[in-house]
Amino acid sequence: MSQQYPHVYTIQPTGRDSYSSFSTDSADVSVPSGAAINWMPAPLRVPNCPPGLEYLTRVKGLIVEQQIDLLEVFTNWEVTNSYKIYNETGQQVYYAYEESDCCQSCFCGASRGYTIHIVDNFRREVMTIIRPFKCCGGVFCANESYVEAPPGQWLGEIKQTFGFLQHNFVIGDEHGRLNIKGPQEIGCGFACDCGEKIFKVKTKEGTTIGEIRKKCGGVMREYFTDADTFSVYFPENLTVGLKANMLAATFLIDFLSFENRNPSQQQNFHF
Repeated sequence: MSQQYPHVYTIQPTGRDSYSSFSTDSADVSVPSGAAINWMPAPLRVPNCPPGLEYLTRVKGLIVEQQIDLLEVFTNWEVTNSYKIYNETGQQVYYAYEESDCCQSCFCGASRGYTIHIVDNFRREVMTIIRPFKCCGGVFCANESYVEAPPGQWLGEIKQTFGFLQHNFVIGDEHGRLNIKGPQEIGCGFACDCGEKIFKVKTKEGTTIGEIRKKCGGVMREYFTDADTFSVYFPENLTVGLKANMLAATFLIDFLSFENRNPSQQQNFHF
């Protein structure tokens, strides 16, 4: 019997787009390089919320900024990724770092399996994202990842669905399910590094309630590195589990659509 998904909100949403108050402009937060870290204050404990994810109950958007590795810039070797995650006011919420097999990183590139550890300002690992390695490279078998929070306890999953020259996903936890529809990854519009790429987040009825937006990092950063910046928008009253799964989907989107700058290496469309 297929799993039935009830509503995905903690409270009834309004008639307008619930995420619209977190505008694109508000995501353009300038975080000076080398500046002292301005951490988001720790919220109070929330009942039935995985420890460390209480931060997500207080935000309606996140900025995910991949860190530049100079070794990758100058050698073109694929190295493990690390990210800083900010709220909409520029306060750092989490730090994320990738753990992956060295051989997979060298020979499989963006198709490698990975484990992403997400830690808070107390250096506690609050969430783990696992992408299993698949020898088919995700071409004939769907890419997927799993979310654990706290580590070792299932919170949700992201599964790739059919998309012709685009990346589509379904994400779900015990409370609900959402669909992510990516842009067509063909033509000058997507190939242009200066444009933003938008992945719409929709309910099963087709209503858009959020988005994952890959932002332009500037010509030099886009050309010489694969370090990307994403804005994740969602309704503030979305369940914590689905917010966490949208964050996890951002990393999978980064690997599938933007990790390899060489167009000949872009792959992993699921047919």
